[in-house]
Amino acid sequence: VFFIACRLLKRHMLDSLVISKITSSPSLPWVFTAIGFHIVNIFLGAYMGFFKRTKPLLRTHLAGYIAVVACFLGFLIIQRLHSGLTIWEALIFLYFIIVIPLSKRWDVLLHAFLSIVGLTLLPVLVLLQL
Repeated sequence: VFFIACRLLKRHMLDSLVISKITSSPSLPWVFTAIGFHIVNIFLGAYMGFFKRTKPLLRTHLAGYIAVVACFLGFLIIQRLHSGLTIWEALIFLYFIIVIPLSKRWDVLLHAFLSIVGLTLLPVLVLLQL
């Protein structure tokens, strides 16, 4: 029982350490905001792909993409000022500004898949901060 209690206490301390590292970073709120915008934009794109594709929805989808890139730029600027950029952060940003817009010219499902891959890459930025 003592060993189980020590293990739980150690896990709790580790969890609180991870949470404190995440909350203490000044650049991570930008990543979380970009993730939120990206999730909303993916759902909007799925709606447009399967139901209705109108000009106002296309403009809103573009505005969502611009919001994600703007949040990402905010993250990169603050990250550069505080601790410097890594090659991974730059590569993920290049993925967002090169691959995702180019995939729009290809198949709609491929564009959706590559956008979801981008959504899985955003939390990697959080993990790189730990």
